[in-house]
Amino acid sequence: MKEANPVYIQLGYNESLEAKKEILSSELFLLNSIKTIKRYSALRIEELKIKSKIHKAIKELGMKTKETQVAFPFLKIPKRVASFNQEEKTIRKTEVSNDLESQLREIQERLKLIERR
Repeated sequence: MKEANPVYIQLGYNESLEAKKEILSSELFLLNSIKTIKRYSALRIEELKIKSKIHKAIKELGMKTKETQVAFPFLKIPKRVASFNQEEKTIRKTEVSNDLESQLREIQERLKLIERR
């Protein structure tokens, strides 16, 4: 194999200064990028630690709620009482909806009175 002959280029003083500035600014950008990546990695590790703690706390809370549910007695509600409670709930809902409708009508009447003035 033949050895390659290097090619030389002559640069002027201003061109060499510009090239040096560009190289230094590129190096600065790369260093800032590395710094940001390291900071991101540290924050990500901290986030994962916090998530792990939260997960453990939620798991522990779930276990404690299961323990308390086991400690309390289970009540069997008779079907008559359960159906009676459901009827009360439906009656309450209709009363609230009727009440809302009456309030809406009153507000509409007030608006009409205000518009007439």
